[in-house]
Amino acid sequence: MHQLTPHIIVLELIRSEDTVLRITQLSPSAAIFLGYTEEELIGKPVDLIYASGNDKAIWQTALTHVIGVVPLKTAPSTSLRTGFVGEIVTKEHNKIRVFISLFALSSRIPNKTEIVLLIQDKSAEDFSAESALTESEERFRQMAEMAGEWLWEQDPDGYYSYSSAAVSQILGYSPDEVLGKHYTEFLTPQDKAEQQQYAASHRPFYALLAHYQHKDGRSILTESTGLPIIDAAGKLLKWRGVDRDITARMHFQNALIESEKRTRMIIESSLSAIVIMDSYGIVTDWNHPAEKIFGWTKEEAIGQRLEELIIPPQLRNAHRQGLEHFLRTGQGPLFNQLLEQTAIRRDGTEFPVELSFSPLKLGNAYIFSGFIHDITKRKRLEHRFRQAVESSPNAIIMVNESGTIVMINAQTEASFGYLRTELIGQPIEILVPERFRSAHRGFRQAYLAAPASRPMGVGQELYGLRKDGTEFPVEIGLSLIDSHEETLILSTIVDITTRKATEAAIRQAQINLAIAQSEIKIAERIQASLSPSAPIKSSHFEVTGYCLPADQVGGDYFDYFYRNENCLDMIIADVSGHSIGPALFMVETRSAIRSQANGSGTPAETLTILNNFLFEDLDKSDYFITLFYLQYNITNQQLSFANAGHPPPLLHSRFQSECQQLDAEGLILGVHKNVMFEEKTTALSQGDIILLYTDGLTEAENANGDFFGLQRVSDILVQYAQQSPQVIIEVLLEQLKQFCRSESFNDDITLMIFKRN
Repeated sequence: MHQLTPHIIVLELIRSEDTVLRITQLSPSAAIFLGYTEEELIGKPVDLIYASGNDKAIWQTALTHVIGVVPLKTAPSTSLRTGFVGEIVTKEHNKIRVFISLFALSSRIPNKTEIVLLIQDKSAEDFSAESALTESEERFRQMAEMAGEWLWEQDPDGYYSYSSAAVSQILGYSPDEVLGKHYTEFLTPQDKAEQQQYAASHRPFYALLAHYQHKDGRSILTESTGLPIIDAAGKLLKWRGVDRDITARMHFQNALIESEKRTRMIIESSLSAIVIMDSYGIVTDWNHPAEKIFGWTKEEAIGQRLEELIIPPQLRNAHRQGLEHFLRTGQGPLFNQLLEQTAIRRDGTEFPVELSFSPLKLGNAYIFSGFIHDITKRKRLEHRFRQAVESSPNAIIMVNESGTIVMINAQTEASFGYLRTELIGQPIEILVPERFRSAHRGFRQAYLAAPASRPMGVGQELYGLRKDGTEFPVEIGLSLIDSHEETLILSTIVDITTRKATEAAIRQAQINLAIAQSEIKIAERIQASLSPSAPIKSSHFEVTGYCLPADQVGGDYFDYFYRNENCLDMIIADVSGHSIGPALFMVETRSAIRSQANGSGTPAETLTILNNFLFEDLDKSDYFITLFYLQYNITNQQLSFANAGHPPPLLHSRFQSECQQLDAEGLILGVHKNVMFEEKTTALSQGDIILLYTDGLTEAENANGDFFGLQRVSDILVQYAQQSPQVIIEVLLEQLKQFCRSESFNDDITLMIFKRN
């Protein structure tokens, strides 16, 4: 037998949309063989690749037979059952004699057929049709195994003679357990009776739903396709078929149906009229409350234009124009908001409603869902209430026995910041701060037990809650309104914010003054205790620093000290925030650092110890600390450093025209425990300068909102590199004040300079 070279093409037919078989997939070798790129063939009709004339008839007969649209009644001269010899046409219009094999796959989608086309490029003289057919069948089996579908063959009596390995995945049986068994042995009792006739039939079947019994007892649903293999004399040789497991898909479809049923129940049980229309204004759904409110049954309403059912004649033109405008622009003033409108009943009477319509895009079209309330009763109450209290200078609210707001006046809207429609139907507690709501319900129930016109909460501080969440002090008067329909409580609310604010302002001013004076003194003492009292100068180097706190209270810290005679430690840090809290954390930080001064810890080790030591305190207080730690080895002029999220210091060398940043990976202190900090080392040469700073320097803004910036700091450091550290600090501060045109700043500013002589 000759070894044939297969080229694979997958065809697809969607019968509800198209009657043309189109190419959906193909192997790269197939595209090359035909002279096309894959993109040129995807989506094209299959007749692009076969010749006209007699071969065209053979192709079309074979495709029709495999698809199963028209049963093959007469055998043509060439066998068309699963394969035939014919011609294909390349892109260059060359005709090539090949062997064609066709196989139909079971469909994943209703009304959709997939066909595998195998083209074998040996001439008809090099092989017999039977040998080619045998080889193509083997290749098809291999492909089916890879696709996870159960490929099978049965003898004329319906006993399995071949089973692919996929049967194990679908039914739990091995192929050996299936061979020799009748196909009905694996079906459920219902399908055994219904499908018994297929074994004796010579008719193919496509996408047949089959209910199998899994080896573990559960039910498995498949789509089964079977083709009879018939010889030229019309004798049934065997059955060949494919089963695809669709159990999960059917479960999903059933769940979707149940979901739709639940949605239908929700719509029907709603207290609101729910109306759904399409983009043409035609009603497509109409629930039971809509029947009661408008008088039209569901059967009468569906299919009618909405405006003719519920919109008064004088408003219908505006409705149509609004709908057309939305469909044109995607915008409309009447959608996605609660509105009050006039509606019309079946008997022609008009009445007020509260409604909201929301658009929903499905594909290229819209549907519109409407929720409608009859507010006739509410409007009648509103009219009576407005006549009595609308002009009152105080907020007036009417609630029923359950504490639900039924009416408010204009001053209530002004005092609490809500629209009338936002409060009607809400519990009165929406206007009461959360901490008082439980007690307020008790006061309301006690008042109903012994109603009388009187002030509410005598001897207590009462507060109202605005829509924006702000509270304000109030005085409340209560009175009962007799009504034949229900018991109503009228609340008169007076805003006493101005009076309370004046009293509170006087008291607070006195307290604030005393606290501010105390805090300033404490902060100044703490700040003074943190910083070194004098620079360190030697023949080898000089280091000094300066801290300018914001508002006399700072959260910055710098320090330098000898760890031993050969090692100088330098630290700069910034605690988030200002005032006493950050200052106290700096004291704690300094104490922790100094406690390690007699050891041999490196910068990274010191930061790890410091982070674990401060973590609990920082985590509880919602503070965090950025810190940069340097160690200078005086003997070998090596600088080691580690960073805990602090702005990197600037290093200027006399051999370079620009500054470089010293940085290392590390998280700010107080975020996580057991953080590992990167440590780096660099050598310092004579004349090298290091500037350490806090972000208050670079982020200081002028009147235009411009930052002082790192580049400006770097330029000043380069320009004055020959000066002493103290002079450089003074120049930086002076130019910062000129830039900001201010002597004070919003954030602490700390500078420290180390210079090697």
